[in-house]
Parts: sequence; structure tokens; C-alpha cells
Amino acid sequence: MRLGVAMGRAGAARAAMDLSDGLADALRQVAAASGCGVRVDAGALPIEPAAAKWWTARGVDPITAAIAGGDDYELLFAVPARGGGRMRHVTRRVADPPLTKIGVFTKDAGALVVERGGRDEELPLGYEHFRSAEPGARSPEPGTRLNENR
Repeated sequence: MRLGVAMGRAGAARAAMDLSDGLADALRQVAAASGCGVRVDAGALPIEPAAAKWWTARGVDPITAAIAGGDDYELLFAVPARGGGRMRHVTRRVADPPLTKIGVFTKDAGALVVERGGRDEELPLGYEHFRSAEPGARSPEPGTRLNENR
């Protein structure tokens, strides 16, 4: 919270958003509101090795899980290329949590890209409430009770 307030007061960021519904959701919303695209460097994502191992053991790609998952209590900041000095000033005063550059917003409004190992992939969708955890499962029909046994 302190970091977000400090970034706002210093004018270090052009946009900011919480990641409670996931990084992909926040990136898509900021890009849409700003009329721009986004390019994420998958190799720059700060994924803990233990988390990557956990996801891999379950047959889930750690990069996709990190980008598309929800309940991340972090902030996304869009810092202009010439805003580095202000950002460094803020991070000297508020050192925690550390900031990580994970990509750039681009002029191409249609480009929502994750760059991974020299390949471009489409940015996954963000976290969707009430979506089934099973791949390919359909959403419930309108009027379906949430506690219904089948």
C-alpha cells in the first residue's frame, strides 16, 4: 500500500492497478483503457522456484499460471520510459516490495503478447470468477443454484 501511495504522490506512474483478478486481467484492462497493446517478457516474471515446481508437478505451465491466475495481492504500474528517475526515487524511500519490469505497453492496441523464448504467444485471459477449474468445462446455465448436486 505504501508503495502505491508513494508512486502516486511522486507522479512516477501513468497508470496502476491491483492484481487481485490476476496479471492478465490487469494488463488487458490498462491496455484497453489506454488504447494500447502490451508485450510481456515471460522470462522477467518473478516466479518463485518452489511455485514453478509445484505447478509443473501438476501439469500446469508456471508462466500461464502466474499470468492468468487470481488472488495476487500486488500492484501493476505503467511507468513512462522517461519516468525511471521518479520511480527510482520512490523505491529508495519504499524498498518493499521490490519492483520488477516485466514488459512494455505498445502503440499497437491489438497486440496482447507474451514473449517466451523468442516466440510470441497471445496473452491469456485473466482470472474469471465462477469459472470451473476443469479445462473445457462449461459455465452453468442461468438460474442454476450454486449448491446444486448433480
